Amino acid sequence: MKQNKFSAIDGLFRRNAVLAEGMVIAPIVVCCDTLPKALILSLAFACITFLSVSIASFFPKSIPYALRIILYAITSSLIYIPVAMLCSYLNFAVIGMYLPLLTVNSFVVLHSELYFYKLQKRLLLPALFLHIAGFCLTAVIIGLVREILAYGTICGRVVDVPVLMQGLSAPWAGFILLGILCAVHRKFFPKK
Repeated sequence: MKQNKFSAIDGLFRRNAVLAEGMVIAPIVVCCDTLPKALILSLAFACITFLSVSIASFFPKSIPYALRIILYAITSSLIYIPVAMLCSYLNFAVIGMYLPLLTVNSFVVLHSELYFYKLQKRLLLPALFLHIAGFCLTAVIIGLVREILAYGTICGRVVDVPVLMQGLSAPWAGFILLGILCAVHRKFFPKK
């Protein structure tokens, strides 16, 4: 059954891929220790995911489920090539091995099938855009907080922070901060 409506708050907050669904957390935890890295990761994720899910939405439902999942991964992998070339050209190597992992992430492969393709075509792109914005918002928050507390900077510019906690630049700190954000998210958007 096709869903006829969606809410903007769903994509950004209530059904946030990272905070509510626990998807695509490794790149955020490892890569987002500064705001610039979070922005680069967000841009790469947005390009790969938006194009992959948009194109894959045209695959016929008559194709068996397992084959559709494989086609989603292939489509995403083909889109990865120009995105990787763009990142290389712009010298965005800071996200390293996590860029290829964005191509077969659970958001593209699983969430597309379970959520986006149940929406009417006219609602698919706005819903997809808002879900991607929710991911990007989470990445930016984590990158900004970690950069301020670990390095005392915002985009490389020094800010007045009385105590620096350099350990927050490590991946374990990303997990802790993500856990705190998930707890805050559950407080405001409890599961039904």
